[in-house]
Amino acid sequence: ILNGTAQELTIDDPVNTPCTLFVDNTDNSKHAYLGTSSVTTSSYGIKLEPGQVFSIDLSPSSKLYGVGEPTPVSILIIEKNSI
Repeated sequence: ILNGTAQELTIDDPVNTPCTLFVDNTDNSKHAYLGTSSVTTSSYGIKLEPGQVFSIDLSPSSKLYGVGEPTPVSILIIEKNSI
């Protein structure tokens, strides 16, 4: 669940390989915003519409952050390792 504070979405696990990260905005009425650690609802890289899914290929050291509108926004995160 995203709120008004940026949260890291990448998964820190012992498998240190490239991966594809899928972020699904499961909320039916609110937006989710993705970007760097300084992401906000007015300064972001990707704006996820309600119900939209976004995927990105990440290197082992890459990080992705998300923020929701001031009220909670439900998201689903799936990581697929590239090995």
